[in-house]
Formats: sequence, C-alpha cells, structure tokens
Amino acid sequence: MTIKARAAGARLMVVGAALTCLTVLVGGCGTATGSSTASNTSVPAASPANSADPLNPTGTATATAGSGVQTPAPARTLTAPPAYGLPNPGYACPMSSIRVTLGLAQGSKSVTYQVIEFTNRGPKQCSLGGSPGASLAGGSPLAQIGLAAMTAPSSSRMRVTLNPGQVANALLQISNAGNFSKHACDPVHASYLVIAVPNTLGFYKLAYRTTACAKPIELLSIGGLEHGSGG
Repeated sequence: MTIKARAAGARLMVVGAALTCLTVLVGGCGTATGSSTASNTSVPAASPANSADPLNPTGTATATAGSGVQTPAPARTLTAPPAYGLPNPGYACPMSSIRVTLGLAQGSKSVTYQVIEFTNRGPKQCSLGGSPGASLAGGSPLAQIGLAAMTAPSSSRMRVTLNPGQVANALLQISNAGNFSKHACDPVHASYLVIAVPNTLGFYKLAYRTTACAKPIELLSIGGLEHGSGG
C-alpha cells in the first residue's frame, strides 16, 4: 500500500477519534490537521533504550532569546510512549533483535507522513504485533514534549512474522505545529522521535528535528504494523 493511500486512512482515523471526543464531551480533544513540512531534517541515527515506565513526562518550556520558539527545560528521565501489543503464541521478537529506522517520508506544509521501519536483525524468525508508540523529545536531559501519538485502533492492529533481515513498518503522521496558534501550542524545538517497540519494554531514539507543541495538542498519530518497508 502506498504512503498516499495509507495517509488517507490515517486521516480517517484521526477524524473518527475527534468525533468520538465530541460525542462523549471530553474537553481538550483535538485533531491534528496538518503539520511538519517535508523539509524536516530526519537522520536515522538510532539508539535503543529500555524502559518499564509507560508514563509520558513533559517539561516546562523556557524561552530562547530572539526566537518565537522555545527550548524545553529539563524534565524527568525519558520513558517509552504507550505502545499496544497483541498476544503472541509464537516467538516474540526481543528488543535485541529489532532495529528501528526512518523510512520514506512525504509531506506538505501542513503534515508529514513518515514511515517507521522495524527490521529483524536477530538469528531466527520472530513476530511483532500491535501498534508502536511514538513521541517527540528534546531538551537536556532529554524529555518527552507534549502528547504521545494516538495509536491505531484495535481493529487495525495485526501480528507480523519476520524472518532474519525482513522488515515491518508503521506509518507516523506528524502535523505541523504552525497549524496552531502560539498560545494554543507553545512551540518548542524537538530533536528526536521516540519509538516504542510493541510487546517489549524498549524504545529507540531517532534523530529528527522539528517543532513540537509543549501544550496538549495532538500532533502525532501512528498506524499499526504492516509487512514490508512501506512506500
């Protein structure tokens, strides 16, 4: 399936989530209607880490002199954004067997669609299932910025089996912080994407520069895993 076709499905998922929010009258729910431009610098220099804490730390932003964008102040230790796995009757891929990298990306002035790839670098067949987690991070020490990504609905989560060297992927939608007012967004510099691997307690940090929202704006949404490298 092409990025464009999957992106259309991702937009429907976001709209559905927004309608659900309105139905139950939950304040603060919003849709990410576009965002990071395709000119974002994304360098797939990944470093894995382990975390048993699924909480989402956020930091207080401090102003950068001469700039309308802020840099996040130190916050708690970086932890994994929520990921949702599936029961795995076979051999589940351990964190040590999975390499996470950035794949193809397409975008506009309002939104970027970024493929996230999961490669089995282990010695034997294993499987992943569910929806990865994703968040933006920045500052020193590194901390999550704003909300973690909305994840794929349970109906679209599937299990993928990977032989050594094979790849699965998930499509991440990153909306442009510039779509929102500075008051609503509180823009800050982000330097990493944090990707949580489903069915593990681990996550990867991928170098990725963009502008994020320190306030609770839904900039990110991520789909379920699919076979192949995407695109």
